Amino acid sequence: MNILIQTIDGIQEILGICPCCGEIFRLPEAKFIFPQKRPRDCEYLNLVSLENKVRRDDERLTAAEDRFQEKFDELKGKLVDRGRKQAKRKLKKIDPVFSGKNINPQDVKVIFDPVEYLIFHGLNSDGVSHVEFVSRMPESKVQETILKTIEKTIESGNVEFETLQLKDDGSFNIKKA
Repeated sequence: MNILIQTIDGIQEILGICPCCGEIFRLPEAKFIFPQKRPRDCEYLNLVSLENKVRRDDERLTAAEDRFQEKFDELKGKLVDRGRKQAKRKLKKIDPVFSGKNINPQDVKVIFDPVEYLIFHGLNSDGVSHVEFVSRMPESKVQETILKTIEKTIESGNVEFETLQLKDDGSFNIKKA
Protein backbone atom coordinates (compact mmCIF):
# COMPACT_ATOMS: atom_id res chain seq x y z
CA MET A 1 0.00 0.00 0.00
CA ASN A 2 1.11 3.50 -0.69
CA ILE A 3 2.52 5.42 2.31
CA LEU A 4 0.16 8.36 1.67
CA ILE A 5 -2.89 6.08 1.81
CA GLN A 6 -1.60 4.51 5.05
CA THR A 7 -1.11 7.97 6.56
CA ILE A 8 -4.62 9.10 5.58
CA ASP A 9 -6.05 5.84 6.92
CA GLY A 10 -4.12 6.32 10.20
CA ILE A 11 -5.29 9.93 10.56
CA GLN A 12 -8.92 8.74 10.57
CA GLU A 13 -8.20 6.70 13.70
CA ILE A 14 -6.89 9.70 15.69
CA LEU A 15 -9.51 11.12 18.06
CA GLY A 16 -9.54 14.52 19.71
CA ILE A 17 -11.64 16.52 22.22
CA CYS A 18 -13.10 19.87 21.22
CA PRO A 19 -11.83 22.63 23.58
CA CYS A 20 -15.09 24.54 23.16
CA CYS A 21 -17.78 21.96 23.76
CA GLY A 22 -15.87 18.87 24.93
CA GLU A 23 -17.19 16.60 22.16
CA ILE A 24 -15.03 13.79 20.81
CA PHE A 25 -14.18 14.07 17.11
CA ARG A 26 -12.01 12.37 14.45
CA LEU A 27 -9.02 14.31 13.21
CA PRO A 28 -10.31 14.62 9.60
CA GLU A 29 -13.47 16.34 10.98
CA ALA A 30 -11.41 19.02 12.75
CA LYS A 31 -11.11 22.57 11.56
CA PHE A 32 -7.64 23.91 12.05
CA ILE A 33 -7.37 27.44 13.46
CA PHE A 34 -4.27 29.38 12.72
CA PRO A 35 -2.93 32.02 15.13
CA GLN A 36 -3.78 34.91 12.79
CA LYS A 37 -7.43 33.89 12.72
CA ARG A 38 -9.47 34.25 15.96
CA PRO A 39 -11.86 31.39 16.75
CA ARG A 40 -15.57 32.12 16.80
CA ASP A 41 -17.37 31.97 20.16
CA CYS A 42 -18.87 28.61 20.88
CA GLU A 43 -22.55 29.18 21.76
CA TYR A 44 -22.77 25.89 23.61
CA LEU A 45 -19.81 26.78 25.83
CA ASN A 46 -21.28 30.23 26.47
CA LEU A 47 -24.57 28.64 27.55
CA VAL A 48 -22.81 26.11 29.80
CA SER A 49 -20.77 28.92 31.37
CA LEU A 50 -23.88 31.01 31.94
CA GLU A 51 -25.70 28.01 33.41
CA ASN A 52 -22.80 27.38 35.83
CA LYS A 53 -22.80 31.05 36.87
CA VAL A 54 -26.57 30.94 37.54
CA ARG A 55 -26.15 27.73 39.58
CA ARG A 56 -23.34 29.27 41.68
CA ASP A 57 -25.38 32.44 42.23
CA ASP A 58 -28.39 30.34 43.23
CA GLU A 59 -26.29 28.37 45.74
CA ARG A 60 -24.92 31.62 47.21
CA LEU A 61 -28.45 33.02 47.47
CA THR A 62 -29.73 29.86 49.19
CA ALA A 63 -26.83 29.94 51.65
CA ALA A 64 -27.50 33.63 52.38
CA GLU A 65 -31.21 32.90 52.93
CA ASP A 66 -30.31 30.08 55.35
CA ARG A 67 -27.97 32.38 57.29
CA PHE A 68 -30.64 35.07 57.40
CA GLN A 69 -33.28 32.60 58.63
CA GLU A 70 -30.95 31.35 61.39
CA LYS A 71 -30.23 34.91 62.55
CA PHE A 72 -33.93 35.77 62.30
CA ASP A 73 -34.96 32.75 64.40
CA GLU A 74 -32.26 33.49 66.98
CA LEU A 75 -33.27 37.15 67.26
CA LYS A 76 -36.97 36.24 67.37
CA GLY A 77 -36.30 33.80 70.24
CA LYS A 78 -34.41 36.46 72.19
CA LEU A 79 -37.18 39.01 71.64
CA VAL A 80 -39.86 36.52 72.69
CA ASP A 81 -37.96 35.75 75.90
CA ARG A 82 -37.47 39.45 76.59
CA GLY A 83 -41.17 40.10 75.98
CA ARG A 84 -42.15 37.30 78.36
CA LYS A 85 -39.90 38.69 81.08
CA GLN A 86 -41.38 42.17 80.63
CA ALA A 87 -44.90 40.75 80.69
CA LYS A 88 -44.17 38.82 83.90
CA ARG A 89 -42.77 41.97 85.56
CA LYS A 90 -45.87 43.94 84.61
CA LEU A 91 -48.12 41.08 85.65
CA LYS A 92 -46.50 40.99 89.11
CA LYS A 93 -47.52 44.62 89.55
CA ILE A 94 -51.08 43.92 88.41
CA ASP A 95 -51.52 40.50 90.05
CA PRO A 96 -49.24 40.03 93.04
CA VAL A 97 -51.29 37.06 94.34
CA PHE A 98 -50.46 34.50 91.62
CA SER A 99 -47.47 36.07 89.84
CA GLY A 100 -45.73 36.79 93.11
CA LYS A 101 -45.81 33.07 93.92
CA ASN A 102 -44.41 31.98 90.51
CA ILE A 103 -47.79 30.71 89.35
CA ASN A 104 -48.44 31.14 85.64
CA PRO A 105 -51.71 33.12 85.42
CA GLN A 106 -52.67 31.05 82.35
CA ASP A 107 -52.68 27.95 84.58
CA VAL A 108 -55.35 29.53 86.82
CA LYS A 109 -59.01 28.84 86.03
CA VAL A 110 -61.84 30.68 87.76
CA ILE A 111 -64.85 28.62 88.87
CA PHE A 112 -66.15 30.82 91.77
CA ASP A 113 -68.18 28.12 93.49
CA PRO A 114 -67.50 26.07 95.65
CA VAL A 115 -63.88 27.30 95.42
CA GLU A 116 -62.79 30.42 93.58
CA TYR A 117 -59.81 29.17 91.59
CA LEU A 118 -58.32 25.94 90.29
CA ILE A 119 -54.59 26.09 89.53
CA PHE A 120 -53.37 23.46 87.07
CA HIS A 121 -49.61 23.75 87.68
CA GLY A 122 -47.78 23.27 84.36
CA LEU A 123 -50.91 23.38 82.18
CA ASN A 124 -49.37 25.80 79.67
CA SER A 125 -45.82 24.46 79.78
CA ASP A 126 -44.74 20.85 80.30
CA GLY A 127 -47.97 19.19 81.47
CA VAL A 128 -50.04 19.30 84.64
CA SER A 129 -48.01 18.18 87.64
CA HIS A 130 -50.69 18.83 90.24
CA VAL A 131 -53.97 20.69 90.79
CA GLU A 132 -54.47 23.20 93.56
CA PHE A 133 -57.79 24.50 94.89
CA VAL A 134 -57.75 28.13 96.03
CA SER A 135 -60.49 29.72 98.08
CA ARG A 136 -60.93 32.60 100.50
CA MET A 137 -61.31 31.94 104.16
CA PRO A 138 -64.88 30.75 104.81
CA GLU A 139 -67.17 33.50 106.04
CA SER A 140 -69.93 31.21 107.26
CA LYS A 141 -70.42 27.75 108.70
CA VAL A 142 -71.97 26.57 105.40
CA GLN A 143 -68.90 27.60 103.38
CA GLU A 144 -66.62 25.94 105.94
CA THR A 145 -68.61 22.69 105.68
CA ILE A 146 -68.42 22.76 101.86
CA LEU A 147 -64.63 23.26 101.91
CA LYS A 148 -64.14 20.45 104.46
CA THR A 149 -66.28 18.14 102.31
CA ILE A 150 -64.11 18.91 99.28
CA GLU A 151 -60.95 18.30 101.34
CA LYS A 152 -62.23 14.92 102.61
CA THR A 153 -63.26 13.86 99.09
CA ILE A 154 -59.80 14.63 97.72
CA GLU A 155 -58.01 12.91 100.62
CA SER A 156 -60.13 9.78 100.25
CA GLY A 157 -59.40 9.60 96.49
CA ASN A 158 -63.02 9.87 95.36
CA VAL A 159 -61.96 12.14 92.52
CA GLU A 160 -62.47 11.76 88.81
CA PHE A 161 -61.17 14.10 86.15
CA GLU A 162 -62.87 14.64 82.80
CA THR A 163 -62.09 17.05 80.01
CA LEU A 164 -65.04 18.40 78.05
CA GLN A 165 -64.32 19.67 74.55
CA LEU A 166 -67.00 21.71 72.83
CA LYS A 167 -67.62 20.62 69.21
CA ASP A 168 -68.76 22.89 66.37
CA ASP A 169 -72.29 21.49 66.52
CA GLY A 170 -72.63 22.42 70.22
CA SER A 171 -72.19 18.94 71.66
CA PHE A 172 -69.38 17.89 73.99
CA ASN A 173 -66.61 15.37 73.56
CA ILE A 174 -65.70 13.86 76.96
CA LYS A 175 -62.21 12.57 77.74
CA LYS A 176 -61.51 10.82 81.02
CA ALA A 177 -58.07 11.22 82.54
